[in-house]
Amino acid sequence: MQGSQPLRAGTGDVKRVLFVDEDTTRVASLRRAFGDQHEPLETVFVSSGEQALAELAQQHFDAIVSDICMPQMDAAQLLAAVRERHPEVIRLCMGEADDDESFLRAVPVTHQFLRKPCNPETVREVIERACSLAAILHDPAIRQLVSRLDTLPATPDTYQQLSAAIARPTSHTHDISEIVSNDRALCVKTLQIVNSALFRRSSPITSIPAAITYVGLEMLKSLALSACVFTALEGSPHIHRLLSDLQDRSLRKARFAHSLLDGEHGADEAFTVALLLDVGQAVLALGSPERFEAMIGEARDRGLPWQEVEGKYFGAAHPEVGACLLALWGLPLELIEAVAHHHRPSAIAHPQTRVLAAIHVADAAVDATTAGSALRLTERLDAAFIQRPDIARQLSEWHIDVGADTRLVRRLQAF
Repeated sequence: MQGSQPLRAGTGDVKRVLFVDEDTTRVASLRRAFGDQHEPLETVFVSSGEQALAELAQQHFDAIVSDICMPQMDAAQLLAAVRERHPEVIRLCMGEADDDESFLRAVPVTHQFLRKPCNPETVREVIERACSLAAILHDPAIRQLVSRLDTLPATPDTYQQLSAAIARPTSHTHDISEIVSNDRALCVKTLQIVNSALFRRSSPITSIPAAITYVGLEMLKSLALSACVFTALEGSPHIHRLLSDLQDRSLRKARFAHSLLDGEHGADEAFTVALLLDVGQAVLALGSPERFEAMIGEARDRGLPWQEVEGKYFGAAHPEVGACLLALWGLPLELIEAVAHHHRPSAIAHPQTRVLAAIHVADAAVDATTAGSALRLTERLDAAFIQRPDIARQLSEWHIDVGADTRLVRRLQAF
C-alpha cells in the first residue's frame, strides 16, 4: 500500500475508494486533491493489480478506480478478478477516449468509465451516486446479484443484423437505430457508454439515434458482439423463454409509449425508458429462474402485481433492482428515477409530465392486457398520479379510458 487519506472525524458515512495507477505524478495529484476535501471519502492508492487484490482481501472498499493500461495485470484482468472475488465493489476505469482496444476489453467488467485526466469532483460524484442508489437494496445477496451481472441478454442475431446493415452503402442511421432499439441489452450498453465521462457530454443522452451518433458504428458492433456472447454463455432453454417473453413485453411498452408522443419532443426518450422499465426482472430471472417462476405463480394465484411478491422471494422488487443496475452503469439520473418509480410516478418530485405519463400508461396497459394478467388497468395505475388534473387531461387527449381494457387490447395489437 502506498498510503491513504482518511477523512476527519464526524464526516458521516465514509466511502472507501481504492485507486490503481502506476503514474506517480497523477497519483500525487489525486492524493492532494482528495486530501484537501471534507467529503466523506477515504482513498487508498496502489500501483499494480496484484497490490489492489491484496488490499481488497484485507479490508472493505466501496469502489475501485483502475487506470485502463497497467503493466502485468491490466484493468480488464483486474476488474474481472474483482467482480469474481468482491462483486459488491463498484468498478470504475480511467482511460483515454482513443484507446479503443483496451476500452472494449474492459467494457464487460466495468460499471462506469472516467476519462483522464481524472477530475476528483467527477470521481466523487460518480461514486456517491452509485453508492446511494445501490443502498436501496437492503439484502446483500441482491446487491451481489446486481454487481455480478455483466450485461442483459441479447437476441443472438443482433450482431449479424447490425453488421449487415452497416455494410450496406444505402443504410441510414434510422436503420441502425431500429436494430439497436429492438435489442434491450445493446440499447442499455450503448446508453451506458455514451453517457460515460469518455465522451465529455455536458448533458445526458437518452435517445438511441443520438447515442449511435456519438458511439460510432464500429464500437456499436463490438458492443453487440459482447451482448451476444453473454447470451450464449447464459442460455438455457428455460431462462431463454423467460427473457424472450420479457423482452417482447418491453418492446410493446416502448412502442406504445413512443406512439403516444409521436412527433413530439420526448418521444425517443419515452421509448428508451419504457424499454428499460423491467430490467430488474431480467436480473432476478437470471439470478434464480426457479425462484422467479415460483414468484410469478404466487402473484398469479393471489391476484397481485409481481412487485408486491418479489420482495418475499428476492428481498427487493424489480424497480429498485433495475434502478440500481442502471445507476451502476452510469445512465442518466432522470432515466434511473423513472425506472425506480415506474409503478408509483407520483413519488417523483419534478417529473417531465408528458413523458412520464406516456411511460406509466404504456407500462400499465401492456401488463394489464397480457394473457394471464390478474389485474385490470385501473388496478395497475398510480391513482394519485392519474387523478392530477394535468395527467387526467393528458389521458383524455390520448383517448385513454382507464376502465376499458378491451378497447386497449385492440389498440395494443399494433405493438
